Amino acid sequence: MYHDYAMNEQLFHWQSQNSARPERGKGLSYIQHQAMGKRLFLFVREHSKDEYGATMGFVNFGEVAYVSHQGSQPMSITWQLNTPMPHFMWKQAAKLALG
Repeated sequence: MYHDYAMNEQLFHWQSQNSARPERGKGLSYIQHQAMGKRLFLFVREHSKDEYGATMGFVNFGEVAYVSHQGSQPMSITWQLNTPMPHFMWKQAAKLALG
């Protein structure tokens, strides 16, 4: 549903909710999270359901920091992971960009 993928071991492209805009509300809070004293963590899953129809769990990629954004409603945000993801995870997360 969202266009989310790893760009490399430390950067992740994440697409916000459709209502997020950079000048106010949730979108602005993403941009200003560090100045506001908020800590953000990235949780990722490849699919919502497995081959048996069971809900898949999320993987915690750790704390992230805002780098940049593009667009509005939704916003495409680049996050920097505080701890680089392991190589095997980066390879898997990068596959999300291909669909």
